[in-house]
Amino acid sequence: MTTSTIATVIPLYNKEPYIARAIASVLAQTRPVDEIIVVDDASTDGSLERIKAFQDSRIRVLRRTDPMQRGLPATRNLGIRSATSRWIALLDADDRWHEDYIEESNKLMAQAFDRIGFLFTGWESVSPNGVVTRDAYSVRCEGLGFRRLDLDSFVSAWLDLDACPVFPSGVVIRRDMLLDAGLFQERCRRGEDKDMWLRVLAITDALSSPRVCSSYYRDIPGAMNETISTNVRHCLCATLEEMISQASGARRHLLMRLFNQQVIEYARWVGGRERLSPDVYRGFFVSKNPLGYLLLLALSYLPVWLLKIVRQGMLWARDVIERPRSSR
Repeated sequence: MTTSTIATVIPLYNKEPYIARAIASVLAQTRPVDEIIVVDDASTDGSLERIKAFQDSRIRVLRRTDPMQRGLPATRNLGIRSATSRWIALLDADDRWHEDYIEESNKLMAQAFDRIGFLFTGWESVSPNGVVTRDAYSVRCEGLGFRRLDLDSFVSAWLDLDACPVFPSGVVIRRDMLLDAGLFQERCRRGEDKDMWLRVLAITDALSSPRVCSSYYRDIPGAMNETISTNVRHCLCATLEEMISQASGARRHLLMRLFNQQVIEYARWVGGRERLSPDVYRGFFVSKNPLGYLLLLALSYLPVWLLKIVRQGMLWARDVIERPRSSR
């Protein structure tokens, strides 16, 4: 295992129309990867047949065949455990890398000394109608070069942007750091990626490049977790509660605010479709956002036809209340 070897881990479930695009983007890299590990999670379409069209000795397909044990976290974990490279580059089967993604990551890698084990680049979001939007963090950092972030600065950026600065197909993480952090939490129904970033950043720092090197395709059908209800407590809450219990001062304040932000974000997904389960906002830090808490209560007890109105109120609470507080 050398310091610069890189394994690509691609989780796969019923992505026949897209998997060839993802693999082709890996094979087109100006700096080749060392391993390409596709982990199939009991696909029922022709995804595996698409992979057979590629003749490359680096490609290895692992299969999880039990349809009752499907799950994106477990699928990624199998790929990570099976890799022999020092670095893990994640790529979802419906996304793609630009041809310079690994080359840019390798430049970051060359600067990843000391406590740096988490690398990420800028990315773009592609809507179903073809509209392309650049991620907010790389826009903010344009022209600033590589930036090092510890846990506090990462969470601060997350709060200021009201969006996580990274997405799964745009990160490269040291394999030993992923293992030390406990890998992706297989109990997570949604949001296992955000949970993972926090646990990794608790033991290492990140280094980022604003260069846009990957594309995220929105609203792709066949997601592994698309049928899973969001009307449950976000798995990130338990991780944040543990981190908050061990933090003090400014870090504790940041983590509490992030806890509230993520609860409200998930509550907005549910609002408008069904009444919110009180378990979703269990542990909410009321003193940090009392109005937000009232809106969460409303989502639990208002009739469904009023929920869309409340969602708009939650957007107002986030933009008018939370952002001014962050600048104090």
